[in-house]
Amino acid sequence: MKDFNVGIIQLPATSDKEKNLKTMEEYVSQAKNKGAHVICLPEMWNCPYHNSFFKKFAEEDFGETYKKMSQVAKENKIYLIGGSIPIKAGEKIFNRSYVFDRDGKEIYRYSKINLFDIEGYKESDTISGGKSLGVFETEYGIFGLAICFDLRFPELFQSFRDFGAEVIFVPSTFMKKTGERHFHLLNRARAVDAQCYVVSPAMARDADLSKNAYAHSLCVSPGGEIIVDLDEEENLAVIKLENEKVKREREKLPLEVSRNNRKLY
Repeated sequence: MKDFNVGIIQLPATSDKEKNLKTMEEYVSQAKNKGAHVICLPEMWNCPYHNSFFKKFAEEDFGETYKKMSQVAKENKIYLIGGSIPIKAGEKIFNRSYVFDRDGKEIYRYSKINLFDIEGYKESDTISGGKSLGVFETEYGIFGLAICFDLRFPELFQSFRDFGAEVIFVPSTFMKKTGERHFHLLNRARAVDAQCYVVSPAMARDADLSKNAYAHSLCVSPGGEIIVDLDEEENLAVIKLENEKVKREREKLPLEVSRNNRKLY
């Protein structure tokens, strides 16, 4: 990994998709102007987080939102981690993230594996789970990509570490009730587990369809310190991620040595 600036964008999702796309475009431009090399959007940033809207807003692969993200990445000459959007594939809908390089070319995609099925709400009523995960590489380093509820599954983050990840992006839309109890805790724990930066752009809270969003987009260091918390409002931040911090954390606590030692028994 080499040092780079990451842009975190925190947006509400309105019922007007065109407005959501325009707002995203404006914020990416602002983050670029503040020096961001890699920019990440929240989970379901183009679509209110409700099962009924997933069906209404779902697009075919390479649809309107995909094209807009590709265009924005190319125009701003940045890597864009496109949060996630609802994507139709036959009879199924996936909660999918796309990654674009500085030429607007797709270099990676991930469909959320662990769906938000809890008491009183089931994402799986509309969304189908993905089946695979991995990492992607840029000139800045090797990155992992998860989505929201995936934060509760530490084995995924160990897989990212095993694959060589140094930064893990987790576009999210935690609700207020669970977010207040667990969002900071889970982000810090996964950063410490994997000894990676964890960058989690979240949906902003508003007075309308995103009123139950916890927000509080985070960037957490490999040692578990919170570098930035964007609170509740629509906002952005640009943060420098440093190779030395990943390297030193892994030198101070050589967890992989212990893991390799266990394999001898």
